[in-house]
Amino acid sequence: MYSESRRTMKIRTKIILLSSAIGSLILVSFAVYVSYFTAKTLESKFYIRLEENARMLGTHVFNSKSYKDKGYYELSNQFINQFSLGRNFLVRVDKNRKQPRYEPLLPMSNAFFEEAIEKGKAELMMGDTAYVALFFEDKDHDKNLVVVSSAVDDFGIAEHNDLNSALISGIVIFLFLIFLISFYFADKLLNPIASINKRIGLINISNLNLRLTSRKTKDQTKEKDEIEVLITNINDMLSRLEIAVKSQRSFISNASHSLRTPMTIISGETELALQSLDPKHPAHYSLEMVSREVDRMNLIVNNLLLLSRTGYDGKVQNMNYVRIDELLYSVKESEGYLNDNHRIFLDFSNIPEDSNLLTVQVNQDLFFIGLSNIISNACKYGNEKEVKVSIEVDHLKIIIRVVDQGIGIPDQDKPHIFESFFRASNVGSIYGNGLGLVLAKNIFELHDASLTIDSTEGKGTVVTITCPIAVL
Repeated sequence: MYSESRRTMKIRTKIILLSSAIGSLILVSFAVYVSYFTAKTLESKFYIRLEENARMLGTHVFNSKSYKDKGYYELSNQFINQFSLGRNFLVRVDKNRKQPRYEPLLPMSNAFFEEAIEKGKAELMMGDTAYVALFFEDKDHDKNLVVVSSAVDDFGIAEHNDLNSALISGIVIFLFLIFLISFYFADKLLNPIASINKRIGLINISNLNLRLTSRKTKDQTKEKDEIEVLITNINDMLSRLEIAVKSQRSFISNASHSLRTPMTIISGETELALQSLDPKHPAHYSLEMVSREVDRMNLIVNNLLLLSRTGYDGKVQNMNYVRIDELLYSVKESEGYLNDNHRIFLDFSNIPEDSNLLTVQVNQDLFFIGLSNIISNACKYGNEKEVKVSIEVDHLKIIIRVVDQGIGIPDQDKPHIFESFFRASNVGSIYGNGLGLVLAKNIFELHDASLTIDSTEGKGTVVTITCPIAVL
């Protein structure tokens, strides 16, 4: 559940970041457009005002008898002084030239004057200073006239700065609102998925009858959305899975129970025949083979019953508090009783002094079977060498390690070791049915314990069982 929650949070974060980024990009782009358009508009309007000043000055010069009479200065001061750093320049240009003979005290190049002469007007912005040049053709004199007006638009600059400040503060406010709205809608979108995940987390093999709750709508004729379709499909899948599990459980249980009776009869009749038959009789060997195979079939049937019990119920009954060291000692005694050649060494050197730390809450019979299967496998495939079983406690977990020095498991067989009836390719004639390890794994998982296997072919196998300490 925790990992699912983390994934959901990641998706929510992605939605928030993506929607915020898109909204921010649109907002910033609009603000840049407004700022640029306003700047160009103010600049254009200022050029018009400078052009009016230059046109009035040039017209006055042509209508005056003298280029430097008193009216010129009054007119010049009347208009140009309206602007910050406002100045006028009169530039004379020979009729057969497109550039002034003498370079005026202005920062622009002669290309500015060429444009004014060719087009009648030229505009230029250098820093904060605007320049407008108007060309006047003088038919009464040998030189034409170019009037240049320059000034700084303090008012326009102040207006543009105020607008930029308003845009920046607006962007900050609206970015915050976009983030809040994105968070709200992301939460709104993912809440149904979170509810589905929470409900699915409650469904396991023991309660497949549970279903996801459909979101009821007043308008039943309204077309289902994607979430409703997902809920419907998951519920349909759970229904099919429930039917399949019940059928499989019923088949295994019924088949196993049905096989036990004839197997018991065959075993009894075989034992009776062996007792009454001369060992030298040719049929004696055949009856021994039948007896061994019947015992093998009985073991398979019993394991199938246990596998059905542990694999489909999903819960454990008759839980008791058990000392794990005592349980392992019982397993050792049982294995020694079944086979005198089994050499099992219990290493209790790392057990804690507090005996409560060795207590587990388990179904004693089932856990005994799980441990017995692991240790029995270690003895069976251990090349008749000593099998070491050790216990240690770490972070409220009991760790049991079963180490053998046997044939090990080939690398190509490792992905299949927990499959029913699977046997490694190097077991040869060693007796087994491929159910013991699967059964042990199921038993440990039912008790919230984990089973891991580390094996090297030809060197041996280490089986690690980690189970929680019981809370007394």
